[in-house]
Amino acid sequence: MKRKTKIAVVFGGPSQEHDVSVVSASQLMDAIDTRHYDILPVYLNFENQFLTGPRLREVESFRPMPPGLKPVKFGWGAAGPYYQINGQTDQNRVDCVLPVFHGPFGEDGRIQGYFETIGIPVTGFSSINSAIAMRKDATKALVKMEGVNVLPHVAISRGQHIDTRLFINRVESEIGYPAIIKPCHLGSSIGVGVANNSDELVSAVENVLALDSVALVEPRVNNLVEYNIALINYRGEIRVSAIESPRSVTDLLDFREKYLSNEDGTAGGAKGDFLPSEGMLSLTRDINPELPPALNEKIQTYARQSFKILGARGAPRIDFLCDSESGELWFNEINPIPGSYGFFLWEAAEHPMLFPELVSHLAHEALQTSLKHFDDPVPQDARLLPR
Repeated sequence: MKRKTKIAVVFGGPSQEHDVSVVSASQLMDAIDTRHYDILPVYLNFENQFLTGPRLREVESFRPMPPGLKPVKFGWGAAGPYYQINGQTDQNRVDCVLPVFHGPFGEDGRIQGYFETIGIPVTGFSSINSAIAMRKDATKALVKMEGVNVLPHVAISRGQHIDTRLFINRVESEIGYPAIIKPCHLGSSIGVGVANNSDELVSAVENVLALDSVALVEPRVNNLVEYNIALINYRGEIRVSAIESPRSVTDLLDFREKYLSNEDGTAGGAKGDFLPSEGMLSLTRDINPELPPALNEKIQTYARQSFKILGARGAPRIDFLCDSESGELWFNEINPIPGSYGFFLWEAAEHPMLFPELVSHLAHEALQTSLKHFDDPVPQDARLLPR
């Protein structure tokens, strides 16, 4: 009888998006095909400690974390990757790690780098590509080289000595008002503000730099419509998901509206239900909106170009901004680990894929492409030390 693949689903973390990570991980673990996979739920607490326990499968037990969890340690032994619970000597086999983090200390490459160093295969973007993807100004520079349209921006770093008047003058000459001020490394509209004059600009930048180390200032798009699309590299073929267009009654999508769309504050359907209408954001989006053929093609083309240059792995979601009257389209950002891995977008794709199938793809990709070898890496002619 074939042994099941052991997946460590790691989530939580000291991020502003901790709670969204817990919800996403819960949905993903409920969706995993248990005929082929065993799940090890692993929680990263606010002190960056790995913990595990059966109550991690109960979202209602988080306050903000469940009681009774035990420390878990990862390593590499004679039989390959392993984990140990609560200091036990027994080494339990683990095949790959599936991170479900949003924001810093999880989605930004730090967790990926940790497991890559140990040698445990990790799903999604590599540590390097994850770090780049979480830096909005860096991703804009890369995709622009590929011919993808991006908005102009001005960046300002925390601790950087700034002449306020020169900064204001630069924003007013290069960006203008109204301007959007956003964190460079965070997602889910956390900290995003609008400035209509210099006083509001300075205040909004100060608010963002209290949350993040870098603030971006961009022009506000007229007649704004957002379009999001996810991608995977399926056996060498880049496949795109359905397109979603988030809806909101406000100028900017509010964080709670994005993730707590149901009246009871939950975000998703019952266990085993994988209908697009029951996914996160189901009340605040249009799936596969009717678009002019040229715009639909441009979204897909820009998305493929961006995906290739930014990593071509995992199942990231790429977000675009559009002027609905002119049809002009701009790359906004890439989300290496979108909420619930965007399963609702894949169910409505041209090549439909249910959530369990999406998880299987991620695990298969990790196992095929990210195994570390521990033999001597130094070539013969570069060896300075005796062997």
